[in-house]
Amino acid sequence: MKSFFVALMLLCLPYGSDLSATPLFVHNHGYVLGELTGVTFVGLNRRVVTGEVSIGNSSFGGTGQFHGQLNSDYILNNPWSFCSDQAAYENLVNYIGEYVVIEYKTPKASSLLSCPATNEFVAIYPLSRNQPSSRARESTKINVADKPYGVSVGRIVNAQKSDKYDKNWSVVVQVGNSGSDFSYLQIVDEDLYEFALDCLGSGTRVKVYHIEQFHSGRNPDRSYSYAWRIEAKPGL
Repeated sequence: MKSFFVALMLLCLPYGSDLSATPLFVHNHGYVLGELTGVTFVGLNRRVVTGEVSIGNSSFGGTGQFHGQLNSDYILNNPWSFCSDQAAYENLVNYIGEYVVIEYKTPKASSLLSCPATNEFVAIYPLSRNQPSSRARESTKINVADKPYGVSVGRIVNAQKSDKYDKNWSVVVQVGNSGSDFSYLQIVDEDLYEFALDCLGSGTRVKVYHIEQFHSGRNPDRSYSYAWRIEAKPGL
């Protein structure tokens, strides 16, 4: 297996990544970064493929349940699993043991119902070697003047756009260099989301500035974390 830390030295993708931020005609469209640990056939006729990704770097198994304003409760399982048709099998097995980015969508096609995973495979990408044209992006819609905010350093290991209720972008950050400390953050700017995709696509470490906000409604006592600035952080 190639060393993940070699991949970490790669710089962030240029703004305008090969990873598309354009949604498909589905509820959710997103990307997961991690090690592809296995691919196998499932179903009565063995025509459906399922695969597993260990999210991020040296993480541990378990379920992270995060609260999203529009997504309701967002659950990210680790290892993360997906479904595909058999046409993608040969391409997928070439990446077993590698750190990759999996593009996915939900809900999955009816032809994949024999697969227990909820995410349908769209494409697989190696980590990029492209150089960045920007080192940071900041929200133009969130006002942080005179408000306390937090800062986390880690890697963006999941990015997702949901059209189920309205435009809703979110990311999951693996805090630190490894382990299972994951932080779910919502994003309100499409440009900031696209920059997050750039950084996810190369496994680049980032410094994420986030702010807690409370909302009225069905959960008046619940706070939501919003990312308002993302900086690419070179080096290990």
